[in-house]
Amino acid sequence: MISLKINYLGLHPQSIATIAQWHQNEWQHISPHLTTQRRIEQYRAYRNTPSIPSCLLALANNDTAGSASIVESDLETHPQFSPWLASVYVHPNYRCQGIATQLIEQCINNARLAGAQTLYLFTSDQSDFYRKRGWRHIESSLYHGENIDIMAFDLSLAN
Repeated sequence: MISLKINYLGLHPQSIATIAQWHQNEWQHISPHLTTQRRIEQYRAYRNTPSIPSCLLALANNDTAGSASIVESDLETHPQFSPWLASVYVHPNYRCQGIATQLIEQCINNARLAGAQTLYLFTSDQSDFYRKRGWRHIESSLYHGENIDIMAFDLSLAN
């Protein structure tokens, strides 16, 4: 059994480059304007409070296991939606252990504490995962050549 700790990425600066590289590897095709170095700079600028933007880090047995962020805008084609759950990523060694769910729940709580009413996300392949956790489908779209679903979570439903 793993010992899981979720904290702000900025409180663990040794993990910033790792998280930035994971995100670059996973989403470079859909975020071509971002480089690993730009991601590092963004994460260093995030606050370590329930604010927007912020990034949470999952540590499993003190090993970097995953992350999730809250950002103002994650889809420039939909500026009317804000804020966004973004970059939910768990390293393959730690998947299927509930880490993503815990990161998402903490992001939902932090967005609510930051005063948001609704939290949005987009996904190309995890719509069922989010739907099972209370997210509702808003629309489907084509984004950088990839079919995506845009989803929303009503923060008044969060515990």
